Amino acid sequence: MRYFLALATVTILSACASTYEVTPSGRTLRTSDEYMQVLEDNSDKLRTYNGFYNVLDVEGIQLNSKVAAAQLDQSMRLYQWTEEKYAEEKTKFEQRLSKQSEFFVTFFTPERKNDDLYKADTVWRIFLDVDGRRFEGKATRIKLPLAEIQGLYPIHNRFSTPYTFTFPVPMISIEGKDQKLTITGPVGSGTLSYKSSK
Repeated sequence: MRYFLALATVTILSACASTYEVTPSGRTLRTSDEYMQVLEDNSDKLRTYNGFYNVLDVEGIQLNSKVAAAQLDQSMRLYQWTEEKYAEEKTKFEQRLSKQSEFFVTFFTPERKNDDLYKADTVWRIFLDVDGRRFEGKATRIKLPLAEIQGLYPIHNRFSTPYTFTFPVPMISIEGKDQKLTITGPVGSGTLSYKSSK
């Protein structure tokens, strides 16, 4: 009986304890729930219809400094990075943020032939509007296993295609401003909105 009471006490205390994680090197990581919240705070989605027919389903995450920092923690948890690997990946993220703007986009349209954003002759155009300026972007299809993509972007599903959208403006110069990401073409169009975090 005493054993079961002790076991019940340990179980209750464990449930009440904080879920933060500390790496062997002493680094405290954001929890998975905190990571999901950062993604949610920096994402938007759209769904367009022609009558009852779904023509476009898009969700995008702005890869800004906050998302980058949270993503480094998530990757360190998933892949058990060393401190050296963490520092190396952090440097890569900082370089990307200082050179261009990036968005992770999960894209679905019922006709597979229309899912060709990555092609040079695609019928789609993507634009980023910020501070009265418009930048035309480029889409790159992400070729990784589904499980690996969902580890970083749980919004993605097997019916959609994962893309990285890049724009020729440094994210660090615009991340404090309202932004609109537009996807448009003969099949349909829509806009994802990202509000300033100020």
